[in-house]
Amino acid sequence: MLILIVFILQYSVLGVFFQSARIPNLFVALVASLAIIFGFKKSVSWTILAGFLMDIGAPWLFGSGMLILVLILWLVDRLKIVTELRSKRYLFIVLFALIVFVSSFAFDFFLKFELGAERYILQGISNLPGPAVSPDYFFKLIYSAILGMGIYHFLRKARIRSHSSLAVRRTG
Repeated sequence: MLILIVFILQYSVLGVFFQSARIPNLFVALVASLAIIFGFKKSVSWTILAGFLMDIGAPWLFGSGMLILVLILWLVDRLKIVTELRSKRYLFIVLFALIVFVSSFAFDFFLKFELGAERYILQGISNLPGPAVSPDYFFKLIYSAILGMGIYHFLRKARIRSHSSLAVRRTG
């Protein structure tokens, strides 16, 4: 359900509130949250679904976003030190925002590389220039980090509720 909400927000609602160059990448924030909360193995199927939805609304070659999101999931999952810092709330918030910031940059870097490979291999398939570094791009990364904290909080609360409802069912 959250993936559909992210899809709707990403491709319809956020364009009203942000300039086109500043629209945050909620899919990357979602994938970073999934990696930290659930780990790679439990999150890969949800990441593939998110990538599928992302590719439906994107102008690049289908499957490109999905591949990059799985790569981001794997990279964030390797940063297990962050999960050990959850007890230190403010440090975790800063590190999580930094992870989403860097993950958004990495997504755009890999996308730019992939778009260049598409232009080289499949002549004329895509004329997208890829993301350009500018002040608007910097704000896009900041907005992704801020909204990523909201996504993380929502996923974490949903996980706690599902565990508590399972405990009630087992004892009741």
